[in-house]
Amino acid sequence: MSTTALDTALEHVGRILLDTSALIAFHNGEEQTHYLAKHLLERIENTQDPLHGYYSVVSATEILVRPIRTGVVQFTFIHTFLTSFPNLNVLPVDLQVATAAATLRAIRNIRIPDALIIASGLLAGCEAIVTNDEQWQRRLAPIFHEFRWIHLGNFLTE
Repeated sequence: MSTTALDTALEHVGRILLDTSALIAFHNGEEQTHYLAKHLLERIENTQDPLHGYYSVVSATEILVRPIRTGVVQFTFIHTFLTSFPNLNVLPVDLQVATAAATLRAIRNIRIPDALIIASGLLAGCEAIVTNDEQWQRRLAPIFHEFRWIHLGNFLTE
């Protein structure tokens, strides 16, 4: 796994938007890209590193569903991660984000959850989106040139 190539791809980037799939990869040690997601979160956690992470409240909603179903311990673990991980910030949905997301839905026919996540990142000034979702890379990256698109699967080495 090439953390060096991943770091090179994020060179001169200060603000990254982590989508739901990247956050899941971090928490699931069985994901192929877990090591890469872990590397990114270690960088985000390091106060000496200029990289700061952001995630949409939509992603928070998506990753909280399973822990809520599973039990209090799992919910508490993920909730604590979301609220207290250093240099990782939640991006709320307000009317400005909702309007931008509605525009993306109307013009580009992007699903509302995806539009809310992307609109949050755009308005927060994120320079890159980190994803583990091949569909996002294939469908959304060609549309949004405002971001550097980082698909974790592209950094796996054989």
